Amino acid sequence: MTRPSKTTLASTRPRLVAGVLALGTILAGSVVAGCSGSGPRNTAAATELPVLALPETPTLAMGTVEGDPDYMFGNIVSVLRLPDGSVAVADEDATAISIYDAGGRFAHRFGGRGEGPGELKMLGRIYSHGSDSILALDVWNRAVSVFAVSGDFGRRVDALHLSGDSTFALDVWLHGRYWVDGGIEPAVRNRVRRALARLGQPTSPGHRFVRVARTGELWIREPSVSDEGTRRWTIVDTAGAPRALVDLPVRFEPQDIRGNEILGRRLGESDVGFVHEYSLRDTGERYPSPEWMSAAPVTMATEPPPDETEFLARIRSAIKSMAVSQEIHYSTHSTYTPLVDSLSWEPPEGIEVAFVEAHSRGWTGVFSHPAVDRICGLGYGSSTPPGWIPGMVICAPPLPPKEG
Repeated sequence: MTRPSKTTLASTRPRLVAGVLALGTILAGSVVAGCSGSGPRNTAAATELPVLALPETPTLAMGTVEGDPDYMFGNIVSVLRLPDGSVAVADEDATAISIYDAGGRFAHRFGGRGEGPGELKMLGRIYSHGSDSILALDVWNRAVSVFAVSGDFGRRVDALHLSGDSTFALDVWLHGRYWVDGGIEPAVRNRVRRALARLGQPTSPGHRFVRVARTGELWIREPSVSDEGTRRWTIVDTAGAPRALVDLPVRFEPQDIRGNEILGRRLGESDVGFVHEYSLRDTGERYPSPEWMSAAPVTMATEPPPDETEFLARIRSAIKSMAVSQEIHYSTHSTYTPLVDSLSWEPPEGIEVAFVEAHSRGWTGVFSHPAVDRICGLGYGSSTPPGWIPGMVICAPPLPPKEG
């Protein structure tokens, strides 16, 4: 495949962002933990859902392999549309935030690596705040910096003061069998937990990835990859009811979801990053919601659940052998793989393993057990989730016992 050699800028009319993330008053009290067992489940019959898809041509495309450095991206960790229609791109390699106009033309850049005012030790995701500000997550310092869209620095806030969560201080956190991406405030996380409680804990494979949209909807991704190289996402409303299905290419990561407008990162050859935006289209087809969302609770366990020490010991054993297999794969292919079946290894008895992300820069793995309603995760390299320590196992807190 021939890589593009010049900047691509393609856009239609600009679309203003209707909703923005606002950090409000910090709620008092501790973070709510999850519950043990399979949990309540929506027992209604499987719902026929509309199937949405990406059009062949994006409404906005930015990025180049060589040429103008203003459009050469390293590791794109976040992209978003701002209220005035402009686009912000957070690049971890540059530790900088670049602003482009509504059509994708470069405007200015700010940030930079350092410890001083307006500098960031390690840039994570960014969020729109109010009508003219950007929140930037400083992963290394577990802090949130506030910038004006112009680049003027406002202040820096300890993330723990916003989240109230010493384990998951930033916006990637685990709850039961769910890996959740989005939501710093306790109020947002509690809304997500309530929606997930209606769905119940997913059955094997033992986890699901959740991305929180600006409107509060949840995009829930299935672990398996189709023969066409796509993954199935189910859009769930704020009450936990499935609304639509979407199949997205594995190499496209939605990062800013605003209704049917999807802005995200596409990885090209050698994991070169591009920014693409799409307007979802209705295919006219309808398929049932995923079976695990509507079926009665399923008992997966064939043995008593392991105690905490044994559970973690099995997971660490799985990580050790899997990491060796990933390095062997990298030595041959110059990239890590998101496909467990392509690795020559066997997980310890009872442990299920899946990858949230894997590319040439790193990988993140999920580890679960069919008798335990919680997952553990681990990040390696630049794929390490914001606020996590590379190479360290981190687990969802135990869920409280079910009532009754």
